[in-house]
Amino acid sequence: MSNGIEKAPKRISAFKELRIFITGYMYILMGRKKNLVISMMFPVLAAIIVVWIAGENMFVHYDGTKSGSFVIVSAAIWGGLFNSIQTIVKDRQNVKRYYMSGSRLRCYTGSRALVQFFLCAIQSAILSLSYIGVAVVYGNDLPEKGLVTNYPMLEFYISILLLMYAADAMGIMISCLVRKEEAANVLAPYILIVQLIFSGILFNMEGMADYISYIMISKWGMEALGSIADLNNLQLKIQMTVPNVPHDFENRFEATSGHLLMVWAILAGFIVAFLLIGNILLHRVSKDTRG
Repeated sequence: MSNGIEKAPKRISAFKELRIFITGYMYILMGRKKNLVISMMFPVLAAIIVVWIAGENMFVHYDGTKSGSFVIVSAAIWGGLFNSIQTIVKDRQNVKRYYMSGSRLRCYTGSRALVQFFLCAIQSAILSLSYIGVAVVYGNDLPEKGLVTNYPMLEFYISILLLMYAADAMGIMISCLVRKEEAANVLAPYILIVQLIFSGILFNMEGMADYISYIMISKWGMEALGSIADLNNLQLKIQMTVPNVPHDFENRFEATSGHLLMVWAILAGFIVAFLLIGNILLHRVSKDTRG
């Protein structure tokens, strides 16, 4: 016997909702073939530039290897930002609709983060080929052994992936913050410039600048690649003609498994923090009744 009260529709599970959002987002990406092609071509061009411009002296001396690593770090950060900085803001109206219909916004954010991870994994693999290119084109010897594993190429790949995905997660966070696509486009190059300035490669970081550098993913990306490349044990360029010039040990490039694992953990921490903050900001966007 009916009591005249209708039951509310049962809410689907979080896993199923996540899967629906992932499928929908993949269809969106496949529909934007031009953007997808650009995303895939960027690491190819970046790897070619690394080999062509900086590759000749990579693993030959400290200066050349550090410069090449800096180019790779720059490419990884820009690639990650480009992937995601419009991901949420472009879908702003749908986010509001999802929220009003009772969807879990954490599933929405998670779907973007998961798909972006696989995109970064492919891009990082392509960018990592720049090291192979240096060895093939110039005959330069890569490190014989990794710090954590026996495979330095694997460690280069993991480091680039963590750095690129951290930049991607930062892009998602910013995309949750801004209200207009134009604002996201304007912010991206400024973010990259700040990251590169505080990486500690272009300028020496002292005082407050040194403290600020600790919240820059560029700093930790350089530490990871520099440690694997064993920069401290490579001679300076000037030492090739003036051997007596001292080469001071730099703690940031300490070639030990403990140091590399610490840097990886820090980059992973940035990823988690950016995604959590992005999810919080997304709830604010969903409640925004303006434009």
